[in-house]
Amino acid sequence: MIKRVKVKIDGKEEYIYVPVEEFYNLYINDKLILSSHSISPSNLKEFSAGFSVSEGYLTNIEAIEIEEKNIYVYGSYEKKERKKGNLNLDINLIKKIGSLELDYKYWKLTSGFHWASIFEGEKIICFFEDISRHNAVDKAIGFCILNNKNFDNLILRYSGRIPYEIVRKAVNANINIIISKATATDKAIELAKREGIALIKVKDGKATVY
Repeated sequence: MIKRVKVKIDGKEEYIYVPVEEFYNLYINDKLILSSHSISPSNLKEFSAGFSVSEGYLTNIEAIEIEEKNIYVYGSYEKKERKKGNLNLDINLIKKIGSLELDYKYWKLTSGFHWASIFEGEKIICFFEDISRHNAVDKAIGFCILNNKNFDNLILRYSGRIPYEIVRKAVNANINIIISKATATDKAIELAKREGIALIKVKDGKATVY
């Protein structure tokens, strides 16, 4: 995930940590979907399961194989009616989740990582860091898929703004609540309203529900 490199800071040689970036090809049912995809080289099974479902390629994961820089995902797609969430939000719970200090280990060492987490009520289910926020979200979703979690009551909390692409992933994974410390975009809000997803910014003790 990280490596030490020699740099000069104000002319003085020092060693610091930087993120490791690797490139993988992703195949879904033997079709190349991603070529030389940039990712932090950890939790590749979680990433590939999450990506396959969150991008709408599969609904059921049957097998995942990794051979050097190639990831192979096998599964099936079954069109299902999306379950829209009950958005009677417990704002105190939302603010508590959105304000929790998580273990941003690699971000603290490098300032070069995004992170994503999944909560069930106050309980954190998983936490992942990656050089890409989209990858981190896919890893979190994939963890829940591989561990047979019911998405109906899960909450996604992650770093960074809330763009359309992240909300689309939530739609496909059937996640109904997204929390971040940054704003949502207009297209993200439009999609969330159509699909019954709550987008929430929690910052400085305030919860903004879009």
